[in-house]
Amino acid sequence: MDGIEGGIAYAASKAAARMFTRCLGLEVARHGIRCNVVSPGSTDTAMLRALWSGEDPDEALSATLAGDPGAFRVGIPLGRVADPADIADAVVFLCSERARHITMHDLLVDGGATLRA
Repeated sequence: MDGIEGGIAYAASKAAARMFTRCLGLEVARHGIRCNVVSPGSTDTAMLRALWSGEDPDEALSATLAGDPGAFRVGIPLGRVADPADIADAVVFLCSERARHITMHDLLVDGGATLRA
């Protein structure tokens, strides 16, 4: 989540997790320990559905995917909300030997919503 109204504590905790990961990663790298953080975007969870409470679920999903350019929200370029398995697959990858040279990284699993290209 990039800065949005009402999201102070949530955004601050995500920023803290990123910086904690970088600092811890520096301290333990000499022991061969890697530290990474996974930052999921909109994911089909109870938390997301609670944000949509009182709205038609199909309309809420469409609004999430489309974003709101007037509020500087781009939506989700890949056109879908993540499934929890998408996030779990990213974690499994980072824990695997295939990611053995990745450390102090913030892996965005958000369908392109943050536009960090």
